[in-house]
Amino acid sequence: MPRKKITNDDQQIARVRHLKILNILKESPMASIKDLAGMLDISQSTIRRDLDELAAQGLVRRVFGGAILERQNWNEPPFELRETLHSQEKDKITRCAAELIVDGDILFIDGGTTTQFIVPYLTSKKNLTIVTCGLNVAYELNRLENLTTFVVGGELHTDSHSISGALALAVLDVYKIRCTKALIAASAISAEHGATNRILDRIPLKRKAMEISQKSIVLADGSKVGTVALGQIAPITDFSALITDASAPEEEIAAIRAQGVDVFIAE
Repeated sequence: MPRKKITNDDQQIARVRHLKILNILKESPMASIKDLAGMLDISQSTIRRDLDELAAQGLVRRVFGGAILERQNWNEPPFELRETLHSQEKDKITRCAAELIVDGDILFIDGGTTTQFIVPYLTSKKNLTIVTCGLNVAYELNRLENLTTFVVGGELHTDSHSISGALALAVLDVYKIRCTKALIAASAISAEHGATNRILDRIPLKRKAMEISQKSIVLADGSKVGTVALGQIAPITDFSALITDASAPEEEIAAIRAQGVDVFIAE
């Protein structure tokens, strides 16, 4: 019999499954194939294949009957897995964000797994200029002919597919770059602590992007709203708007709106 062709949907489903396995192993460093199959309600043969793939990526180490987490300092899943997580919500959020963009805008588009989803919704806009630190964003923008794209130079963070560091800040300063809107990604967002991020090295460029922009808009799926990460990007009042999805906690949304920030719920 011919082998079944693996589709993009199959790959996305597998990535979500891999992420769940990694999160389980993060809480309990060793898990058996039987236990993982039970927790995820899938066959043991599928778990074996998943563990073999994760082992090939150096994320887990196969042991008899199961696996253990290989990277004990593992703070978050690989980029390719994160971009799959909440992908439908991210698509809705960026589609909503695109509605706030007008012809002639000069945009700073942050790196991350959310911001790249906006690119298809920019095709109808005219005379856009994009400044970005996200290699994934730049790659997608390279497919469009109706805009001008600048990629800031600096240190490459392979875990986030983004550029940051002193050189990136210097580029914005030397040319006195000014933007009409900044689309900022964050690990967490709350009324009390504002926008926060897990990776500290990426925070200065996010702050700089906000400083050089007339308006700053933070994009965060509902799982991030009401949570706090390691370092603060900016207080919530520094943003003109938050765009999130319907899964965001209502009480937190109300608290953010009470501080004068527009909140858009992407449908």
